[in-house]
Amino acid sequence: MKHVLMAATLVLVAGTTVGCGGGDSSKDSGGAPAAASESEFCDTFTAFTEDMAASSSDKTADQIKTAKDAVAKLADVGTPKGIPADARDGFEIFIDTIKGIDDNASQEDLQSLDSKLSEADNKKVTAFTTYYSDTCAPTTPSESPS
Repeated sequence: MKHVLMAATLVLVAGTTVGCGGGDSSKDSGGAPAAASESEFCDTFTAFTEDMAASSSDKTADQIKTAKDAVAKLADVGTPKGIPADARDGFEIFIDTIKGIDDNASQEDLQSLDSKLSEADNKKVTAFTTYYSDTCAPTTPSESPS
């Protein structure tokens, strides 16, 4: 199955639970900037998902390279100032997990990416994906009053 890395990445990105907190430094201990504009963050993460989708028919090794290249761009941009602390932690976990994929990983290795995270880390990744969805999802115009 050629879609394994895309599926594994989406599982990792999908998460399961939400939390809250607050962080505001321009750079935190994780090293990625923490003062990106929301539009820069959203555009870069959207590009990440598009890169992953475009590589879904590639060989697994090529998908891994695409994922690592795309996540490096995301790490360079970082997160917006004011992202909740648990969402920021989830961003770092997401980045580290993708960066940590062995270049010769098997499909089985990729399918189990999310199972290697603790429950607490899964919650943080979920907080990150919830933040991304809430911050970057296109808004639908509200209905006009009649």
